[in-house]
Parts: sequence; structure tokens; C-alpha cells
Amino acid sequence: MSAGRTIARRVARAMAATAVLSGLLSAALATIIAWTSMLDREDDRLRGAAQTLAVEVPPGMDDAAARAHADDEQTEVAVAGMRIALYRGARFVGGDASLRPSAAGGCRTEGTSRRCRFVLPTGAIEVASELTVARSQRSLLLGASLAAALLAGLAGLGLSGAVSARIVRPLQRLREEVAAVDADAPGPSLPGRGDGYAETDALRAALGEMLARLDGALAQSRRFAADAAHELRTPLGTMRAELELAAEADETLPEEVRDSQRRALRTLVGLTALVERLLILAAPDESLRGSREAVSLAEVADEVLAALEPAARARVLATVDDRLHVRGDAVLLRAMLENVLGNALKFAPTGEVTVRAEADGDDAVVAVTDEGPGVPASDRARVFDAFYRSAGARADGVRGHGVGLALVARIARAHGGSAAFEDAPSGARLVLRLPRWRPA
Repeated sequence: MSAGRTIARRVARAMAATAVLSGLLSAALATIIAWTSMLDREDDRLRGAAQTLAVEVPPGMDDAAARAHADDEQTEVAVAGMRIALYRGARFVGGDASLRPSAAGGCRTEGTSRRCRFVLPTGAIEVASELTVARSQRSLLLGASLAAALLAGLAGLGLSGAVSARIVRPLQRLREEVAAVDADAPGPSLPGRGDGYAETDALRAALGEMLARLDGALAQSRRFAADAAHELRTPLGTMRAELELAAEADETLPEEVRDSQRRALRTLVGLTALVERLLILAAPDESLRGSREAVSLAEVADEVLAALEPAARARVLATVDDRLHVRGDAVLLRAMLENVLGNALKFAPTGEVTVRAEADGDDAVVAVTDEGPGVPASDRARVFDAFYRSAGARADGVRGHGVGLALVARIARAHGGSAAFEDAPSGARLVLRLPRWRPA
């Protein structure tokens, strides 16, 4: 799986962000509601003091008596942190003279004070109190709410990983099932069963239908390639035998005719090799994995080298550990090494080709290095696709059909191994890795 962005990580981050935002929103709403409640309670206190003074000062009371009641009330409410003043019109009667008459009635906040004005038939009462304590309580409430929001965010961040992992677990199981599908034999459906979730079950069904179509198309293409190769094998063999007999039967033919016969024979040999490769590529994996005998890589290398022409054999420097064995099909392993070595000799018409086979832990590693132009990094994966030829090969006019390396990769995979080009000081370096066999 990629180490970049994942759905699980996005879900985790979304959950953590949601927890923090919801905590902040809750803190803001709680602070606003609490502050409004505090102001309502403060207004009730101010209203109660004003009502008390209004009862004590009836409409017909003179200014002296009203002043005495207002001053007494101021003395009483001062203990509770309030101030009160009695006005008749714009004229101050009694109480706290610092409370100047207000233009508007009702309660409101002015600076750090809460102030109310109550209009009477014979005047008005101004009442005020400091909001220092209420503001302090609001700050404490806001701080506590923010701390709670932070804790909620941290808790959400801590739990989001486990929750998101549980959410995407069906997708992870589906990914594992898709990864387990054999590319050479995808089959009619995915190997697992549904999880009971509508989304992943729908995706599973769509992938199963796609695999069924791919399996059918792959089987059809293999049948076509196998049938075509079988049909071509017999006439090609017959034509090759006829040309060889004709070349041996009459040695008095003109040289240009004999050259034409040799060219035709070389072409037929190449076509026969191509047909044999197509048969291997079209064969199902089960047939390629059928034979599992212990095979000595040294013997395989000796047979391949012995089949080379003397000039080509002289350019090959081989170092193979005699104790190196793999389990597989000797014929296929010979075909694999023949194609690797033939490819190196073809792309490096001069210079040495080095073959080195040695043990590397549980693997048998065969490295073939040539002094040719090499394989660009951008083409190192695609050259193993059937019928793909790099731009360099086409530009240099190197003959071929683009199936040799595809056959090499197919045989290596069928034996549980791999084929890959690696960096080399010069030229190309093809490395084959196969599971090493050792006697129990």
C-alpha cells in the first residue's frame, strides 16, 4: 500500500477536526448561554431593588421624605454591589448622585456596569451594578470550555485511528483479496465473500465482473496463440527439413541460390523459435509449474553455452557455482537462459558477456551483464511485456519480435522467481532470482 494519503488517515483527521470544532462551538454556545443567564439574574436583582424603592416612595411623597428613603436604599444595596438613584424629571432627588439620568429605559450594559432605568408616575429610578464578578465568572467558564474542547480534540485524535481503521477494514480486506488475484489466471470472481456492507459488496461485485471478463479474454487469447502456434509448428518444421535437404542434395547450385537458401533457412529457424516462445507464453501457469525436479544451474548453463556458435561462445565468460540448484523444469530453465544470453549477445555484438550464478541466502541469483547500450530506466519494466521493443532497439535496427524477455519473465515467475534489469557501470545487467533448492 502507498505510504501517502489514505482514507483511514483522512477519516481520522476529519474525526479529530470535528471533535475540536464541535468542542469550540459547544464552548462558545455554553459561554453565551451562561453570560445571558448571568445578565438576566443581574437584571432581576436590579429590578428588585428598584421595585423596593418604588414601594417606599409613593407618588404623593415630598422630596425630603423621598430623599431619605432613596439614601437608605442606597446604603442597603451598596452591600450587594449596587447603586441606586431617584429622579423626578431631570431633577436628582436622592441615592447615588453619580448615576446620571439615562435617555432610554430598560436594562443595558455600559462599560463594566449593568444599568437599568425604571420609569415611575412621578419620576424614574436608576439602578446599576458592576459586572466584574460576572465577567470573571464568564472568563473562567470560557477557559474551562476551551480546555474541555481541547481535551475532546485530543481524545478524538486518539480514538480516531482505531475508529477509522475499523471503518476502512472492509476496504482493506477487499484490497488484500484483489492483491491475491493471480494476474496470469484472474479467475471468474474474487476469492473472498462479502462483508455485508452495501458499498464494499457493490465494489466487490463490480471487480468480480471485471475479473470474469478479463479471465475470459485472457483464456481466449491464449487459446488463439496456442492454436496458431500449433498450426504453424508442423509446416515450419516441414519447410525447414526441405530446405536443409535441398541445400545438402545439390552442391552445384550457384552461390547466390545457396545464399538465398541459407537466408530462408535462418528465417525459418527464427520463426520456429518464435513459435516455440509463443507456445510457452500461451501455456497456462499450471503446465509451466508441472515439473518440479531439482535442476543444476551449472548443467543448464553448460548446455546453453555448448549450443552457441564458436564465435559467440568465445565472448561469454561464465562463472556458475556447481552446488547451485533450483526446483523446476530443466527445459524451461534452459529456454530462459538461452533467451537471456541470446538477448545480451544480440544487443552487444562486440565485447564480453558475463554470466555469474551464485547463492544469495535462500535465492539463486543469475546475473548476465553485457557491454551494449543498456536499457533506460524508463523501459526496464516495459521490456518484459510481450511484443514491446524499446525505441533504442528500433533505432539501432536490432532484429527481434519482443517476446524473448516476456518469455524470460514468465518462466521466472512460474518458478517462483523474478527477472529485472539493474544498474550496471556500462551496458545492461539482467538479474534472475529463483528460489534456491537444497537437499533436506
